[in-house]
Amino acid sequence: MGLAAVYSTVFAPELFVLEATAVLVGYEYRVRGWSERALAGRVGAVLAGWALAFAVYAGGPELVAAPVPGGDDFYASAGLVAGFAVIWVAWTRQRLDSAGPAYCALLVATSVVHAAVVPLWDVSSHVLYATVPVAFLAAVDWRFAALLVVPGGMVWSRVATGAHTAPEAVAGLALGAGLVAAALALRRTRDADRSGAARSR
Repeated sequence: MGLAAVYSTVFAPELFVLEATAVLVGYEYRVRGWSERALAGRVGAVLAGWALAFAVYAGGPELVAAPVPGGDDFYASAGLVAGFAVIWVAWTRQRLDSAGPAYCALLVATSVVHAAVVPLWDVSSHVLYATVPVAFLAAVDWRFAALLVVPGGMVWSRVATGAHTAPEAVAGLALGAGLVAAALALRRTRDADRSGAARSR
């Protein structure tokens, strides 16, 4: 196995999104001073969501006999939608000061868009799911910007292994960056509206 293939395996979506989620949980636990009980609830939700995501991805093709647009990518997206929806519900119920629910909503939206786009154009899911978590983490704390080398390396890896063409890999990067930018713009607009409403009271 060459270096490019190893890179794609080490930073595969099913692993990297989980690792990025764990990084976000650990970071917020440290900077926000959560209790150990709150941390346990956070981690438990991640494990439950990830188990559901894997079950959908692995079991979906067996339950649905007919082929679906996008093939395995469709079931991967469906699994992430289900898994992060569960995590979002659990995290929201904790009512902690956290960027976590917004992170979950972004990954659900990313997965819906991915499932819709892949049947039309095989953009790289490896690049997309490397870009979105890292860009979100960098928006939470600029020190995470160093991790932006991961999606950049994934563009090279997917082209070098022949899994995608250069346009497909770059499209994954651009789509991920666009989704994060849109999510951040939406959040700024919402925060500004809330601030304006509070001042008018």
